[in-house]
Amino acid sequence: MRFFAILIGTAILAPRLTLADDTQLENALDRIRSLEEQVATLQEKSGDQGTGQTFETALTQPPEDLWSPRYYVDYDKGLVLRPFDKEATPFELSIGVRLQFRYTGFNRDRETYSNNGDASRGGPLLVRNRNDFEIERSRLIFRGFMFDPKLKYFVNLDADTDDGHRVRVHDFWVYYEFSDAFILNVGKGMVPGSRDWLSLSPNTHIADRSMATTFFRPDRTIGVWARGELCDDLFYHVMLGNGVNTNDLPQSEVDERFAYSMSSWWEPLGEVGKGHADLKYHEDAVVRLGHSFTYASQTDKEDGASTGEEAFVRLSDGTRLVTPGALAAGVTVDQFNYYLYSIDAAYKYRGFSANAEFFLRWLNSFETTGGTIPHSELFDRGFYVDAGYFLVPKKLEVAALLSHVNGLFGDSWEYAAGINYFVTATHFNKLTFDVSVLDGSPTSNNSTNHFVGQDGVMFRFQYQVQY
Repeated sequence: MRFFAILIGTAILAPRLTLADDTQLENALDRIRSLEEQVATLQEKSGDQGTGQTFETALTQPPEDLWSPRYYVDYDKGLVLRPFDKEATPFELSIGVRLQFRYTGFNRDRETYSNNGDASRGGPLLVRNRNDFEIERSRLIFRGFMFDPKLKYFVNLDADTDDGHRVRVHDFWVYYEFSDAFILNVGKGMVPGSRDWLSLSPNTHIADRSMATTFFRPDRTIGVWARGELCDDLFYHVMLGNGVNTNDLPQSEVDERFAYSMSSWWEPLGEVGKGHADLKYHEDAVVRLGHSFTYASQTDKEDGASTGEEAFVRLSDGTRLVTPGALAAGVTVDQFNYYLYSIDAAYKYRGFSANAEFFLRWLNSFETTGGTIPHSELFDRGFYVDAGYFLVPKKLEVAALLSHVNGLFGDSWEYAAGINYFVTATHFNKLTFDVSVLDGSPTSNNSTNHFVGQDGVMFRFQYQVQY
């Protein structure tokens, strides 16, 4: 320590010293002694602050827990901040982005379309042409674990063109992996009422989901759900939630009755994998057989007005069930029961893949105001089937799709064909071009580009990227 003080004093005073000046030398030594005493005082004050180190040793031997790196940067479907020691620093964060940049063109075969909702609207629907670019599913994705490597989270922020670029929390859940057979989730997520719905939008054979899936499928809600692999090759997903479709609704638009939904599937010949295409190029054939069921009892508000939760159900001509006069002049449906059942199958082998889902929907137990309706039950059915084949394995695929919706008030068809180029042999960097012929769409959804009453030809070109 004396040497340290002498060194500092010498550096300060050296320019003023000469060997012949004893007075100056003595003054310099006095200054050095003073500096030495000050250093000793600082050493006493900062010597032991709970680390077991003195001021001097802290400079030369920094504590390991302060200076050793705790995290490192990795890549796994996004940029990942990973801890070296999951027990000492139990937190992990992955950040990813997703974008679908899409051109949509639609040439109509008719200018207007009439259905049971005309009276409440004041006239027929206008069928519009399209010729525009859009940003679909522009998303920022966060995932990782906290407190415990088995306690994980998923957050999905969405800002699409069709939502006015308004950022919203699209998905948000926390889950704990008790085992492969039981993973418990809480938060906002997808109601598991359809295999095509649960397969996620990046993984379709054409640019988006089919017209039939869009008409029948549930949406998102807030609730609790469990999923896992019960035994070899047998999987399940069950949910208790606020409703079949309460996505972004305030509490005032949600009724007090829960919705119940489940999906289960079997892959007896091995893992089928995510998505509709056979990107893994299975050398041995694999199949998937599954089914899904959803039930909800829908009721109105205390003042008799319909809730936003009820409004998702459409008739097979595209009219919303709760539209005044939809089923009888002057009559409004206030309450009803909703049942959806679907059966699905998939097959993959050496670049060829086929997928199908058959939908059955029942609406009954109607309660009305303004009179009665001539229906005790409404039944609708529909399906989609698609197929694809890789002309160049894992790179270039041709695909085709057929979907259908049939009910008391309408009969609609969709015929589509397209081509996919997988830039990096994944759905996360893919170009798609497809052509669809629509014959009376009974549904509207900005994401899939379907709108009620569409008759005509739709063209889409899409670049999809996720990192």
